[in-house]
Amino acid sequence: LNRSFLSPLENKRKTMEPDWATPGGGGGGGGGATQNAGLPSNSGGVNGAGFSNDRSGCLITCLSVLNMGLAAMMAALGIMTLINFAGGQTTDDFSEAFLAVYMILFAALLFTYELMWWMSMPAINKVLRKNFGFMYGMRGKGLYLVFVAFLCIGLGTDNSVKALTWATGISYLVAGVLHMFIVCSHPEISAKYQAPTAGLSKDGTGTTPNPV
Repeated sequence: LNRSFLSPLENKRKTMEPDWATPGGGGGGGGGATQNAGLPSNSGGVNGAGFSNDRSGCLITCLSVLNMGLAAMMAALGIMTLINFAGGQTTDDFSEAFLAVYMILFAALLFTYELMWWMSMPAINKVLRKNFGFMYGMRGKGLYLVFVAFLCIGLGTDNSVKALTWATGISYLVAGVLHMFIVCSHPEISAKYQAPTAGLSKDGTGTTPNPV
């Protein structure tokens, strides 16, 4: 048959085919879905949050490592302040030593919580959950970091550790604001955060709601 005669028939047949039967068509299933199956999709919102959902676990892990580093900084600052106070290098009264002890305790609390996020400590987890439940969500932890930041900055009168004092205080403040920013701007990430649950049930494997 003459090709010029078949061309109108082929064009008519193609126009009668549904979209899902055509590769790359606009239909809901079939060829279009198969063609794009290997590509990441950005559906937006809490359902998928596009590409950010693939990195949410890495971001939460980095925040945990950051918090452990901040705890180490604050513990070092508290110890150095106590050493200077004992050596008579500070001219203030006992207020700085009192604040230094509190900073060491706060640093130990933060470090212990983050350590439980990496390894199971059922007995300690049960005690901390009962007495410091605000640490088990990103919002509560962010407010805790901001509070400790101002406590640390209040210790800035000691010139011997002034640089470390301001560095630690500003780092805590930035980390706290970052936690609050994630909670407010990316709730899908904070919803995926899983607080330590070891020791909170009889078999040690139960879960509790995430106190964002």
